[in-house]
Amino acid sequence: MKSVKASVMILLMVSLASVACPPGVQAKDVVESSYHGQLGRSPALGGWGNGLGMLEKWCALPNFSFEKQGRIKGWMEQCGKCHTSSYRDPATGKTDCTLCHETRDGKGEPTIAQCVKCHIKDYAKRGDMFDEEHDVHIAVGMRCHDCHERLTDPHSDHQFAKGYAIDTTEDTMEGSLSCLTCHEEKPHYKVDEGDILDSKHVNKIACVTCHTGPRPGKAIKSRTWNEFTKDGKPVTKMKAPGWIPNHTWYTGKKLGHLPILGSTDLMAKIYPFNVIEVTWFIETSGSELDDVIIVPEVKAADANNDGVTTVEEMRKYQKGKYSDATLVTREFNFSVSHSILPGKEAFNCFDCHGKNAYVLNWEELGYVKDPLE
Repeated sequence: MKSVKASVMILLMVSLASVACPPGVQAKDVVESSYHGQLGRSPALGGWGNGLGMLEKWCALPNFSFEKQGRIKGWMEQCGKCHTSSYRDPATGKTDCTLCHETRDGKGEPTIAQCVKCHIKDYAKRGDMFDEEHDVHIAVGMRCHDCHERLTDPHSDHQFAKGYAIDTTEDTMEGSLSCLTCHEEKPHYKVDEGDILDSKHVNKIACVTCHTGPRPGKAIKSRTWNEFTKDGKPVTKMKAPGWIPNHTWYTGKKLGHLPILGSTDLMAKIYPFNVIEVTWFIETSGSELDDVIIVPEVKAADANNDGVTTVEEMRKYQKGKYSDATLVTREFNFSVSHSILPGKEAFNCFDCHGKNAYVLNWEELGYVKDPLE
């Protein structure tokens, strides 16, 4: 197996050679055309995706429609700090380099703290903890861009290698990150039963299935956008730290909210996900899932002020403005791939096999019973 320290040094050298902005290139040319800046933006709007851009994308978790609600008060300070396609440095009118770098001239390598400013949402979506205690890569001194190294493609030289995440609605960048970048194809040869793991498991079980382990942080279990707490927030249930991900077959290539369930594709492997159940209102039973009834109107339709807006109340709102309002519930699957554990702390054979196994649901994966039997 390659030395972790050697891998760190190689990746660090690559990162150091590529982080600084090329001389004479304006930030808007390299950042605003990147995956982060142009996620989903259509060619007609100057982008290269299929949608309206990162800022305008609708997601069930925040359930805010920029298309219908416009920009909200403080959007530059709040939304714009993560949505790089929309925020400008007040001093220069260009994308603010300090969103990722230490200074406005784009110098200084991005730190874990800088990345987490935006990716802190991964705590709630996946139960991740980005620190030395909970991630073996960070414990040996690696930073985000040591794995997610900077790349150049036809769109931008500020692209970053990413895995095959499925919690995006756009087929934008193809997955370009793999554990095999640093690790051997048969990484278990030094451990007991390593030959079995390398010959039978690696081809059908993703590395992260075993090496993410019980999740260290709490994560969202469900969110209901027609029921609200006293402070106006949607009723949200959380999974306590130590929760076990759901597992299913996934090819690692098809992007979308739902993984490929029960796939027989020869390239499919078992991957871990956090499944979040979300409920919200759409305007009609035949409309798209992002044709939402915005939250202020849902709250206003609560005629008896009990904190719950029923379908009947929503359909009577403003003399039947939404006479065919429909309450939908869907499961969203968020990839689990960080907070990586060393081998001695990863799931072991008997966590998945045997009478006391608790990690994999063999029937849901398409097996009649535990294949070890």
